[in-house]
This record gives sequence, C-alpha cells and structure tokens, in this order.
Amino acid sequence: MRNLKPLSRTLPVPERLFQEGIYATHAGCEVIEPHMPYPEPRAPIYFFNFEEGRILPEFCLSLCAEGRGSLETRQGIRRFDAGDAYLFLPGEWHRHRPDPETGWTNLWLHFNGDLPHEWMRDGAFKLSHNIAVIEDRVLFQMQFVRLLDSISQLPYMNSAAISWQAAGLLSHFVVDVSVARECPEGTARGIAWRAQDFIIDHTHTAISVADVARLIGCSRRTLETRFREATGRTVLEEIQHCRAARAKALLLETDMPIKQIVHRAGFQSSGHMRLVFKKLFGVGPGSVRKDKGNVMPSGPEA
Repeated sequence: MRNLKPLSRTLPVPERLFQEGIYATHAGCEVIEPHMPYPEPRAPIYFFNFEEGRILPEFCLSLCAEGRGSLETRQGIRRFDAGDAYLFLPGEWHRHRPDPETGWTNLWLHFNGDLPHEWMRDGAFKLSHNIAVIEDRVLFQMQFVRLLDSISQLPYMNSAAISWQAAGLLSHFVVDVSVARECPEGTARGIAWRAQDFIIDHTHTAISVADVARLIGCSRRTLETRFREATGRTVLEEIQHCRAARAKALLLETDMPIKQIVHRAGFQSSGHMRLVFKKLFGVGPGSVRKDKGNVMPSGPEA
C-alpha cells in the first residue's frame, strides 16, 4: 500500500442525508512510527484517552493498513495485524493502540444512520471479537483509500458520495439480513428486535413504553422483562438513548436551533433533553454544540 499522510476531517452532513439511511461524520488516517509515543488525548467530539477507554455514540470502522496493534473491549484483548479491519458499535466500551515495535498506519471512518443500526440489531455484521471478517482485503483497502482521497479533496461537495462509499465498505462484511433476521417472535430477542425497530422509527415522536408494548402486541410487563433479558437495558433507557443519539447528531452535524432539535428528537422540553444529556453524556446540549467543528490535525480518532 502506498504511503498515507495523516488526515483528520469532520464531514458536513446535510439534513437530507438523514433520510438516506447512512451518513459519514468523520474520517482520517493516523500514522504512528515505531517507538513513537501514542498522542495525548485531543478533539472533544471524539475524545480518546487510552487509560479510560472510550464509548462512542456512533459506529467507527478502522483499518490497520500497516504495522499491528491491540484492541480491548469488555470481551477481552485481541491483537490485529496489517490488513485487519475492526468495527466499534455505538455504546460499546473499547480502547486500542499500536504495537510500539511496529507502530501503525490506521484509517478510520465514523458513520451513523438507520441502516447500520438495523444491521446491528439483525446481527448482520460478520465480526470475530470486533474484527471484520472480510474475504477480499485488497479491494477493501483500495476502497478505503479511495474514500479518504474523496474526503481530502472536496468533502463539502462530496458528502452524499462519501456516505455511500461508506456503505460500500460495510458491504464487505454484512451477511444477508433477511437470513440473519430470523428469530421466533415469542423469544426475548424477537420481542427486543421488534421493540427496537419501533423505537428507532418513532423516536422523534412522543412515544411511551406503553405505546411500544401496545403496538408490538404484548403486555408492558412482558415487554419490560424480555427486553431487559435480551439487551440489559430497560425500554425507557432505549428510548432515551435513541433520542439523545438523534439530538447529538443534529447538534454536531447541523446548524439547527436547539429548540427545534428538542422536537425533532422527541423530547418533551429543553429541560427534559438537558437532563437526559447530563445523565448519558455528562454535559448539556449547549456544551455538545460548542464542540462542533473542533478538528485535530492528526491523532487517535479511531
């Protein structure tokens, strides 16, 4: 692979892209030479501190183009080599770093949207401890480099094309969702999937837990029990998380007024959204909006 230069770029997301199912939000390339210290944490939007690890509100796909490194999640530690790609899911704690003996050239892409969330719920990503199972690695790497070329040249003109290039990358390790989706409706996972589908589609409205139970056809008690069994969360926590993720994306990726975002994300009031943000992110919506546009020249973004 040809030499790659450090790059870090926050991508514009026109409001129309929210209707397309997938959109890229940030991308870049990090070059760490052998025995070079890992950079100090920077960039508030995608803050990363190896000692503490990180939880992202969106997806992040990374490719180790050169060198090798290690990835740690709650499942354990996994080493990876040049050519390996790995995927971080929203809400998943992780941390990673290059091997000091080799350093690395690491490419990353942050993205979000209803489509990857649907794939995640379906279990359609072919992963082995977050490592993507890819058959044609050469083509995958070529497409990743081409995407970064598009970003470095005209990111503000190419936002739609860049997002669909991201979908092309993901297609390398997504199984047939019609097969992956099969699950008996009465099982905890089946009920949770149907509930999550409804919540994702209706987060922008004033839905309640009772609404979810009624519209998927089971009692509230059954829904609560099965949903927690399958996901480890309550239905209300899922609703709040989806609303907060939608609102955070709008704060960071558009210039929409906060009062308008409150209603677009389904919150009852500005105060309600502030309370949920404080609980989930530790800061209020205003602080998140202030971080918009903070871009670092290079660093541990993925």
